[in-house]
Amino acid sequence: MKHRLFAAFLLLVSINAYAAPARVIFPAAEINIAGSNIVVQLANTDALRERGLMFQKRAEPGMLLLYPEPRMISLWMRNTNLSLDVAFIDKEWRIMAIASLQPLDETPVSAPAAALAALEMPRGWFAERNIRVGEQLQLVK
Repeated sequence: MKHRLFAAFLLLVSINAYAAPARVIFPAAEINIAGSNIVVQLANTDALRERGLMFQKRAEPGMLLLYPEPRMISLWMRNTNLSLDVAFIDKEWRIMAIASLQPLDETPVSAPAAALAALEMPRGWFAERNIRVGEQLQLVK
């Protein structure tokens, strides 16, 4: 009897270890970029920034990872099966660099200097809108 209970316990623990991650609800942020307002998911806490776009099926509408003060930011794509571009944003809300992120690639991609935020968008989003380094952004709300 003890062996059966122990086996059942191990089975439950192993099933729970492979359970799908809980869905996270992100607040929304509205930003102005290149004269257009867009609404994106906002990751403005350590827990939300750590989760980012992991396990999401779509990159839309994008995500703004916002930090309380400028810092060196490095991103990777663990558990993120999406093709993304990221714009690193300085304390003046200007784009300082744009980089591509490969699905599931755990190689860190870093801002070239201390950044206040990173804006992750679907691959090609910045190029399609002719948004380049130096572009000014504004947090609307």
